[in-house]
Amino acid sequence: MITGILLAIYNDFTHSFWTLSFVISLLALSVSLFLTKRKPSLNKELFFGAIFYFTIFLAGVNIVIFNTAKNDTLHYQKHNQNSVKYIVEVVDLPKEKENSIQIVATIESCIDSNQNQVTTNGKALLYFAKDSASSSLIQGDKLIIKSNLATISPPINPGQFNYQQYLSFNQIYQQGFVQHGDFLKIENGKFGLIKFASQCRDQLLLILKQNGLSGNELAVASALILGYKDDLGEELKHSYSSAGATHVLAVSGLHVGIIFLVLNFILNLFDKKDKFKLSKAIILILALWSYATITGLSPSVVRAATMFSFVTAGGAFQRKASIYNTLAASAFVLLCINPYLIMEVGFQLSYLAVLGIVYFQNLIYKRIYVKNKYLNYIWMITSVSIAAQLTTFPLGLLYFHQFPTYFFISNLVVIPAAMLIIGMGILLFILGWIPFVGSGIGWCLSTFIMGVNSFIIYIDKLPYSLIEGISISIFESWLIYLIILLFVLSYETRKMKYLVLSLATIIAFISNDIGEDYQLKDHKEITIYQIKGEPNIDFISQENHYFIADSTLINNRSAMLFNVHHHWFDLDLKPPKTHPIHATFETPNLLANSGVYQFYNTKIYHITESKSHYFKGEIDILYLDVKDQINISPIIENLKPTYIIVGNQCNYKLRTELKNLVSMKGANGCTIHFLRDSGAFTLNI
Repeated sequence: MITGILLAIYNDFTHSFWTLSFVISLLALSVSLFLTKRKPSLNKELFFGAIFYFTIFLAGVNIVIFNTAKNDTLHYQKHNQNSVKYIVEVVDLPKEKENSIQIVATIESCIDSNQNQVTTNGKALLYFAKDSASSSLIQGDKLIIKSNLATISPPINPGQFNYQQYLSFNQIYQQGFVQHGDFLKIENGKFGLIKFASQCRDQLLLILKQNGLSGNELAVASALILGYKDDLGEELKHSYSSAGATHVLAVSGLHVGIIFLVLNFILNLFDKKDKFKLSKAIILILALWSYATITGLSPSVVRAATMFSFVTAGGAFQRKASIYNTLAASAFVLLCINPYLIMEVGFQLSYLAVLGIVYFQNLIYKRIYVKNKYLNYIWMITSVSIAAQLTTFPLGLLYFHQFPTYFFISNLVVIPAAMLIIGMGILLFILGWIPFVGSGIGWCLSTFIMGVNSFIIYIDKLPYSLIEGISISIFESWLIYLIILLFVLSYETRKMKYLVLSLATIIAFISNDIGEDYQLKDHKEITIYQIKGEPNIDFISQENHYFIADSTLINNRSAMLFNVHHHWFDLDLKPPKTHPIHATFETPNLLANSGVYQFYNTKIYHITESKSHYFKGEIDILYLDVKDQINISPIIENLKPTYIIVGNQCNYKLRTELKNLVSMKGANGCTIHFLRDSGAFTLNI
């Protein structure tokens, strides 16, 4: 089924052929089942099995087709060519950005200039200019908006996160900006489960604030207990990431498991009779899904709630199933509802972590016998951390290019701490209204979280706490999982052939890595990244490079990570030597003198001021990043560049003049590259 889902996600399949194939396969399956039951034989059973698997594969394909919004005939993209206005409904909780309010909305109608209205569906990403009106919007509000919806751009820098693909997996294909006064609320949000849950979460957040939590302590408590992460600062998130403890900040299976154990323990205290098992199961399942809803219904929480619901229901009916079947059943149900969950990093990590713990934890734990009960408890938690890390580290390398070396130490503290923090949080929510009692619990909770944060920051500052810059391909990640699987098979079957195959796969992995290193051995390139308002040049020579940019960009960790770092990871580069714009310095391969750069045999002139003294002589690259208007024609005539790079800071008039030069073929045969339109510029030397 997952094979069918993945094939359909990465290919543009239509309804007719695949739907007809599924119907035919289903009919063939029914006939095969009838023939097999009437007169059993091995050949008939083999045929039935083959048809059954093929039918499930086709089911996966069709689930994607029918869950892909743009395939719907009523999708707004098929009706909005002449639209000037839209009727939309806010479907997710609005998110406050630095200069705007981000809203995911369903396009319910498209309205053209003649006021003709067409009923539609489909989601779009809208950015409202921040003001009192837009800040007051809530989930469920219906609006008439005026906006030009545009297709979301693909990555503009090499190696950059594919935000377009990420949004398409969430059925969002276009975005638009709504100016001040360009929207009118026509209907207030009605009562809804998600809206009610968000209001409940806001009330619980208020209880935390009213009882003394603030700053980083409030941010961690709200993230860990309620799944609200908007208050987490970049530095704190980086510290938790470096310590290998990010998982406690995102409400996941760990948190749902803690809630499940606490509630199960409380219910067992009240009544242990078998006749009330069904009632207990219903209460448990309702409580789990209430918590999941309040915390935002993230894929990991939904997965955990679904799995524990299966376990609870099985226990109520006295049915004990394999944990692997329980995991598979929960995944099957979730993927039938939304097949695109398979592309969620959290979904993948969540299932792999649980599989790792279920299979490897006991094997690891039994390898060392610890007599002391306290040390034994420490070893048990450590074995859980190692087991989960064993099945998730390939995805960590693939998606995040990093490995936290002290994860087993940090988890010794954060896993028990998470249990205590959730416990104290629940106690505060119950007793917070009592004078002095609530403030006392709040002080204890705040002090405890402060201690945990201090421990995490200490781990983060240890030498080599985080190995960064690791880059592996999807193919290499599959090779790593194949190695793990072959080792498991050799252990389970005690057959040498699987061990030999695993060693052969390791050799293939190493050979592939050596091949990549050989390809990059003599790699030299010049890259100018498309970063709004931030001129930059990256001179790359093999594994060394020089990054020219202002300190505001170099010190902006999030901007560098989003736009630049992944390209460095892909090329296995060492940390760069950084220099400010127009710096003067000399290296064996690069000579820089106030905006003029000689890199091997390539000469660049970087103009940032309209009144600067123009370099005389022929150059290879002219990099323009001036805010004022300049007379460009004599500059081109004098410098005779092969490439002209037009930066983001160039004004509209200059960009238009350069575009006219291209259309009139007046640029003397040089190539003009607009960073704003075409993304980063890369030239291999």
